Amino acid sequence: MTVGDLMQMMAAIRFEHRWLAEEFVAESLRLGEQERGKEHHYVPRMYLKRWAVDKKVQPVLVDRRQVSPPQRPKEVAKKTNLYSLPAPDSTMDQPLRWIEKHLSRIEDECADRLDQLACLEHGVVLDDELKRDMSVFLGLQVTRTVSNRERSLLLINGPIGAKREFYRRMGVSEAAFDTMLANTYTDPKVEAINLMFADVRYTVAGSLYRREWAVYRTSEPIVTCDDPVVFVAGPPGARDVTVGALFSAAVLYPISPEHLLVMLRPDLRHNEPYLLNQAETRSANHEIVAAAASTAFERPGDDIAVHLEVPVRAQAAELDDDQVAQLDDVTALRLLLDRVTPRSRWAGVPDAPGWPVPRWYTG
Repeated sequence: MTVGDLMQMMAAIRFEHRWLAEEFVAESLRLGEQERGKEHHYVPRMYLKRWAVDKKVQPVLVDRRQVSPPQRPKEVAKKTNLYSLPAPDSTMDQPLRWIEKHLSRIEDECADRLDQLACLEHGVVLDDELKRDMSVFLGLQVTRTVSNRERSLLLINGPIGAKREFYRRMGVSEAAFDTMLANTYTDPKVEAINLMFADVRYTVAGSLYRREWAVYRTSEPIVTCDDPVVFVAGPPGARDVTVGALFSAAVLYPISPEHLLVMLRPDLRHNEPYLLNQAETRSANHEIVAAAASTAFERPGDDIAVHLEVPVRAQAAELDDDQVAQLDDVTALRLLLDRVTPRSRWAGVPDAPGWPVPRWYTG
């Protein structure tokens, strides 16, 4: 594959949308100059408000099965200076304020889109413009989480030899890899943000848009979590498999305590009824809780997440620079691929539950 071939391939799969256009980004840059906030939300406040009672949501720490006191949406799912980079001649991190402004501008419009989805009379989503808008919004939600940012930084900071071998296995030529390397931002935090938008443009948004969308009502309340776009690999895959936006049988996104957006792979089809019974709703809730990085969210009083037991999420031990320097490329490649791939909580669990809602995978 030549550099020209690579560029043509990327242009062919690029998802065009005004929220990803240079003009929209430029306006966010201008507006972001006035922003001073340092608390950056990786799950939008307008989204979590949909689970609020008396203006508060109920966080549940999944690994501990611990219910925290109800909190306002602005107080949860946030991280100080998540979108940040070192200022010139300074050791202090400064906010990349335009990123938060950019995301908030999209969120303002998508609040109405979520209401439209919840008000559908028919389960199947046919509104093309709505699907395009939500595909970008959900793509940015996938790429903006703390866990995804950490995986991106691991990939960016990985040994060059290991990355070269990774891309060689993908069919990228030496020349194309060298070009990619030359165009990489030297600051890894800036490159992580660059990758965030690139992933949406070239992979996630288009993959979501091409799916078969439907909204299901739930017979019991549905929960959400701090990584709310949930990828379900589905059969015949094993329960520990994670395959992401391209190949997952179903992608789940709770849109309210009574509604679940389900995006099926293009070869699958939705079948009525567009109502999940109690067992189906419970299985969907179990999947959402298992997808959480650390926290599930529900309405105060629903008391659902704490009763859904899932394995503790495994934490990989961090290697220091000296340890990384001693790795050969084969070992470094294996570690790199393992750590930049989202891990299922069900890996190695012999009594893992079946895939949720079996009727989604019948084609």
